[in-house]
Amino acid sequence: MANLIRQRKAHLSGLGGFPHERLHQDNAYLFCKPYSMSNQTYNWQRFWCSPSERFDLGYDGYLCDPDVKSVNGYNPNPKLVTFREISEIPCLILLGEPGIGKTQAIEEEEKKLRAELKNTDDEILSLNLRSVSTEDQLNKKLFESPKFTRWQSGSHGLSATLRERLHIFLDSLDECLLRLETVAAILVDGLKDYKEHVNCLTLRIACRPAVLPSVLESELKEIFGEDSLGIYQLVPLRRKDVVKAAEANGIAPESFLEEVSIKNLVPLAIKPITLNFLMKNYSDRGQSLENKRMCGLF
Repeated sequence: MANLIRQRKAHLSGLGGFPHERLHQDNAYLFCKPYSMSNQTYNWQRFWCSPSERFDLGYDGYLCDPDVKSVNGYNPNPKLVTFREISEIPCLILLGEPGIGKTQAIEEEEKKLRAELKNTDDEILSLNLRSVSTEDQLNKKLFESPKFTRWQSGSHGLSATLRERLHIFLDSLDECLLRLETVAAILVDGLKDYKEHVNCLTLRIACRPAVLPSVLESELKEIFGEDSLGIYQLVPLRRKDVVKAAEANGIAPESFLEEVSIKNLVPLAIKPITLNFLMKNYSDRGQSLENKRMCGLF
């Protein structure tokens, strides 16, 4: 059991997950057992904000719903935006803490975009950088890929209104096996070769905020233009989002939320990955959660 705990801790740390050193053996089953809550998407409306802006959590610990104003008309989170509101920005750096649901949120937006582009010549190039281990592999999967080559070949000699657009989604920059500075340099150098055609390119890069290469922002501004780069951070879940997830998994939401609150586990419930762990734990234990504070679980 001890070896299994150590292996699981090392795995989570390697993924940028939960490298907390106080993982107790009596709670290790929460992570060592595979969990199988439904793989369905919950159609949550996720919100983003500029890293320089603050967002408010309510007295109950959940994100204050920006769609709901208080009795006196006050909106506690006026700066939050949906992805739809920022989707016209050509280049987006999308940040998020581990477990916040970046990958799922970006996959959902990519899925919506695919539906919108169904009857167009635009293409989507999606690459999870977690699978990239060498510089050559990165170049082949990105700049030498059939989709990028088609876009590059078709972009010459055509007006911007006639060219097809290429929409690039790069997920898990922070999990790439290459040094982040190397990935950033390859990406920037490759895009510079097509600088005159970036008006027919959209780029979305997902990364953890703490490890984002500092050079990336300045270089992408130079390539796309200062007003064509946006940096946004994914914020936690609202109470209604947790309710929706619980209902989708056949869990009585009010009882679950009460148990989460009593056990001081709201900070885990507002992140999709740990919310799934909690729901699995709740179902397995007969509608109760481990009687431990958060530090005991990790």
